[in-house]
Amino acid sequence: MSRRSSAGRIGRGGPVDRAVVVEVLRAGLGVAHLFGARRALGRPAVLGRVLGVRQLAQATIAGRADSPEAHTLSAAVDAVHGLTMVPLALVDRQSRRFALRQLWIATLLTVLEIGLVGSGRRR
Repeated sequence: MSRRSSAGRIGRGGPVDRAVVVEVLRAGLGVAHLFGARRALGRPAVLGRVLGVRQLAQATIAGRADSPEAHTLSAAVDAVHGLTMVPLALVDRQSRRFALRQLWIATLLTVLEIGLVGSGRRR
């Protein structure tokens, strides 16, 4: 196993790394989507499975890379996901609750990922 330099890593040190907390939260959401999809039928089941797999993959990739670029890209993916939920909430009454819940989750994850990266300015 190779040892990575900490120069390009997000980790801030301390007892619990904030990046780990964010990615564990994301993975937990992915697992929740997958378990929720087991009880659902039709479109909600498919959406739950797709979102669950995406959240788990995103948590794994961002967590393994642990770089500012990976967390910035992860924030962009979350922001786009949130934006795609707005028209769904406005147009589809049946999916409105789902879309609004996804919008809040995507917004939270976007803010958390951006918080890991910071302003990008050198100090």
